[in-house]
Amino acid sequence: MGTHGTHPFFLLIHSSLDTFDVSSYCTIPLEKEVYKLHRPVAQAIIHCLGEIIIRQYPADKVIERCFKENPKFGKRDRGTIASNVYDIVRNYVLIRHCADQKNDLWGMLGIWILNCNYTLPAWDEFAHVNRSNIRQRWNEAIKDKRLQYSVPVELDQIGKSELGDRWYREMQAMHVPGQMILRVNTLKSNMKQVITVLRGNEIQFEQFKDEYHEAIKINQRINLFTSDLFKQGFVEVQDYASQQVAHFIKPQSGQRIIDACAGGGGKALHLATLMQNKGRVLALDIDQYKLSNLHKRAVRDGIDIIETKWIENNKVIKRLEGQADILLLDVPCTGSGVIKRNPDSKYRIDKNFITGILEKQSQILMDYCKMTKPGGDLIYCTCSIFNSENRKQVDSFLSNHPFFEFQEERTLWPSEFGYDGFYMARMKRIR
Repeated sequence: MGTHGTHPFFLLIHSSLDTFDVSSYCTIPLEKEVYKLHRPVAQAIIHCLGEIIIRQYPADKVIERCFKENPKFGKRDRGTIASNVYDIVRNYVLIRHCADQKNDLWGMLGIWILNCNYTLPAWDEFAHVNRSNIRQRWNEAIKDKRLQYSVPVELDQIGKSELGDRWYREMQAMHVPGQMILRVNTLKSNMKQVITVLRGNEIQFEQFKDEYHEAIKINQRINLFTSDLFKQGFVEVQDYASQQVAHFIKPQSGQRIIDACAGGGGKALHLATLMQNKGRVLALDIDQYKLSNLHKRAVRDGIDIIETKWIENNKVIKRLEGQADILLLDVPCTGSGVIKRNPDSKYRIDKNFITGILEKQSQILMDYCKMTKPGGDLIYCTCSIFNSENRKQVDSFLSNHPFFEFQEERTLWPSEFGYDGFYMARMKRIR
């Protein structure tokens, strides 16, 4: 595991500990600058942790609400809150193992400060944190890979059953924050123009050296959503693995494509772009608010071939039977391939959750597949690395639907690909 980037952390005076490798766990490299941790900031971190760990609300929504309710927090304070909430959640199992009191949020914050090699403020809330034993416990605990990558016991059992020896390689690859990846919207701009703007604003970046010339990795923390690049629709934020789905599909101008689990619409937008805004992309979802947001994104991106439709009942699917040249089913899944972006999801994945997900995936395949026209392609996709959700699900579907035949598949492993984990399979309807 490397360092987590260059965003603000507790830039406190630190003691030197030769036995503790701070670069492996700390949010940023140590700096000479001193940043005093103010109590309101610490209290905000504790509040967010309580909402995420105890009440099990999604981390991104909790932090977003925290900032809306506390507009006086400056840019640096917000960075401190967000980065450390995510880091503590990411390392929750390990931190809890090292704690004297297992459900003590202040104690967890204190442990994280100490084990990032910073000075612990002399506050009453930290008085019970056993400074002398914490680092010893930590260094002993990380010898156990399950603890090192903060994997809950039940998820660990599931992962080993699904992936065997590969499991810890994938967990290691995902035990870091996700990176910001941009996709150039080639309907409005091109790689050269976007790079010129990034360089003009002294933003550190890397261009992906692939055949598509669309992807850029941003190597510093920026507020992209307030930039002209984003507001004018020249770029979208989309992980490099997610971008591979549209290229796997190979859409053609003039085709009719149905994205039946469209969600926020990132893949629908990419498909429309690759189609050069010619044809039709019908984006469906059971959540109407997501489709409203997709419409706004399409307008910003200069795309007018996307039509959104809310799946309010089964009649919507029935009316579309046999109409799709390509049907994309980016189905609900455990999200086991995107844990680096959603570290709190580790604590929600258990046997009951997986059972429910598998049933939902199977039902979607069975109900939605009829929208594929004879000769058309059905693309099944997940952001999971579990075989039970991927090839096993495909094989089960094919065994009950002989009018579809398997064509090809692709698995993106975080440990090999370097980005999110994805699975995609192509099946052709032969009659």
